[in-house]
This record gives sequence, structure tokens and C-alpha cells, in this order.
Amino acid sequence: MYIDILILSQLIHGPKHGYKIKKNVAFVLGESYKLNNNTLYPRLKKFEEMGAVVKEVEIQEGSPNRFLYSITDKGKEIFQRLLQDVNEDTGANNNEFHNKLAFFSLLTEENREKLLTSRIKYLEKQLDFMDKMIQVVREEDYMPFSKQLYIYTKGMLTNEIMLVKSLRTFESE
Repeated sequence: MYIDILILSQLIHGPKHGYKIKKNVAFVLGESYKLNNNTLYPRLKKFEEMGAVVKEVEIQEGSPNRFLYSITDKGKEIFQRLLQDVNEDTGANNNEFHNKLAFFSLLTEENREKLLTSRIKYLEKQLDFMDKMIQVVREEDYMPFSKQLYIYTKGMLTNEIMLVKSLRTFESE
């Protein structure tokens, strides 16, 4: 779902060619995810069929035609609906959570709280798991670098919990 949000978000600020959408999404996601044509164009076609996106043909002499995609009012509604879809599993999926966090100011107050609560619950479960794992490592005395990994991971989880909790004081502009 987060890919759909990212694709539609690229069209909110104006029409774009598929290549530009792909390039912008790749920039947003970094090297961790490559939006390929087999993902992008079927989604654009689906959005077009739904009436969320319109496609305009740009005829180019000596080159293949290019398509310019624009979001419709229905597409903006779908974008908002996808964005506002927050449940207790959202916080457990890094891509979904980070994507919703990127549009945090567009979430309703209720959905901001749902998002933060779901992430905190997920992180606390991860901390509990880490505490159980360190007990196993101590008792079994295997995995020579496990203590260092435990310390590192626990610190990352604890810091993220503090950061997420601090977002509860967010004031929309």
C-alpha cells in the first residue's frame, strides 16, 4: 500500500511522466527499494481504470510516445483514504510506518495517535524479545558477539520509542 501512496503523492504537485515518478520514488526510498516498471505501470493503469489518474499521450517524432500522468480529484480522495488507513499492524511494518510518518502532518489527529501507538507497541515487543534473547545467550553461552548486538539493538529500539513518543506533541501547521 505504501507504494500506492508514494506514486499518488508524486502526482499531487502536478503531472509527471512515469520515468520521473519512478526516479522520485527511488530517491525517497533510497537504495533499499527499486521501483521497477513492472510495479509502476500496472499500478498507474489500475489508478487510471479507477479514475484516480488520467494519462495524456505526448507524441514525439522519431521517438516512442510518452505518457504524462495527472491525479484527479478522485485520486486525491484515494490518496487520503490510503494515507488515513492506520491500524495496529501499521507500526510493525517499517515501510508502512515510515511512509505514514513522511505524511504525518496530513494524518488526522486520531490516526496520528493510532500510528504512534501501534509503533510503540511493536517496538516494546521487540525490546521484550531482545531481553528474552539475551537470557538465552547467557544461559547457553553461544554466539560470541550477541551481547554487543543486544546492546546496540536495545539502544536503537529505546531511542526510537523516545522519538515516537515525542511526536505526540506534534502541532500541525
